Amino acid sequence: MNTYWKHCFSLAIVAFGIAGECAPWVLRAAAQEGSAPKFIVSNGAATGHCPDILHAIELADKDLRFTIAPSAMPIKRIEKEIRAGTLDIMCALLDSPARNEIALQVSTPVYTVRERLVGLRSDEETIFGFDDLARSGGLVATQTGASYAEKLREHQIKVDETSSAVALQNILRKRVRYFYINELTAIYYIKEEGLEDKLYLLPVIMGRTQSYLWVGRQVDPAVVQKLDAVLAKLKKDGTLDRIYRSYGGTN
Repeated sequence: MNTYWKHCFSLAIVAFGIAGECAPWVLRAAAQEGSAPKFIVSNGAATGHCPDILHAIELADKDLRFTIAPSAMPIKRIEKEIRAGTLDIMCALLDSPARNEIALQVSTPVYTVRERLVGLRSDEETIFGFDDLARSGGLVATQTGASYAEKLREHQIKVDETSSAVALQNILRKRVRYFYINELTAIYYIKEEGLEDKLYLLPVIMGRTQSYLWVGRQVDPAVVQKLDAVLAKLKKDGTLDRIYRSYGGTN
């Protein structure tokens, strides 16, 4: 008996043999703190890029359903909950050794992240890549727990891990030189904080990195297979790209 039908059979036993369609798998997720527009949390409800992706998966596969915790969590807390088995899925995160240890990567990426720097408009230094960034000698902010931090440290760049809103304020206070972040989140928080006249995205694209769904290792492997199949379908029919563009993304 394959895992899907084992799942159905066990649920049928719980339901005392009531006939009907197999109940769906319900996967628990949490909004990532400070990650808008990936997750936009307001009044205990999460909207944004990832909720739209999860909803598209539900529409494409009736066997998969998602719940999103009402309170946003920092990425380190989400990873801890995945390890403990109290959350099942992480949405739109980059590859990292720590994530491979606690979860299975769904092989079809949900989108490609453009890695950018936010700086002061009055700062005239030109940055073309990591060597220039290291030579600048400035402290570079990243989101707490972001995989970018290790990449920067590998290039001998000093890193300050903090929240998106605090990072932007620290640029203004000249406590950090730049904020290393994905393009969509940078644009969102610069506008949200009303800082378009003071801060800007440097022209250089520091990297293009694929972002994935991650499934906790306690989850039935059949779920990963189903997610991979449905994401491949959503990629092929253009749904994932349409969702990305709806939040201002370009690949």
